Amino acid sequence: MKRVLGWASGVVLAFVMAFWCVTATADMALSAGIYGTPGTYKVERCYDTDLSGKHSAYDCHGDFTPDGATAADYVSLKDTGRDYPDGTEFAARQGIEPETLQRVGFWGVVGELWQVSICVAVLAVLAYQAIKPRGADRRGEDHRREPSRRQRVADRVGYAVLVAVPVGLLSWIAMVAEPTP
Repeated sequence: MKRVLGWASGVVLAFVMAFWCVTATADMALSAGIYGTPGTYKVERCYDTDLSGKHSAYDCHGDFTPDGATAADYVSLKDTGRDYPDGTEFAARQGIEPETLQRVGFWGVVGELWQVSICVAVLAVLAYQAIKPRGADRRGEDHRREPSRRQRVADRVGYAVLVAVPVGLLSWIAMVAEPTP
């Protein structure tokens, strides 16, 4: 029963992480300028939506002007991650849906990279747990034997965690330390 519950919760977590990874990757591609309509976003005002005051969750309202256009579209951004001063302008790309807007350039990519890295790390840990042979973590193993092919594959998947976690942490630190435009 314990094993079945572990597998079921692992599958649910894998689906959640895969969905988050896909959406964060799409947002990162938008920030990198791979698709979308380029333009400029001008912040009209931002406000903190967390009334408790414990955590900040900023929503911003402003205008997005596509490059070469004279008319601007009013766009509300939810959970921007920071309180942009009124009147701030930055390069942005608008996605397929008009309310999907991402900051373009280094800081935009860094803002999404930590999410992709954490998703990859969690998915790699789940894959490691699924691939590794049962009992591989028990003590008293015969260390003179060559590790099984399955154990070697699991170890290689584990290396993804060793790369994804530092990349995620460094990009999160860079995002937090980002200067306001």
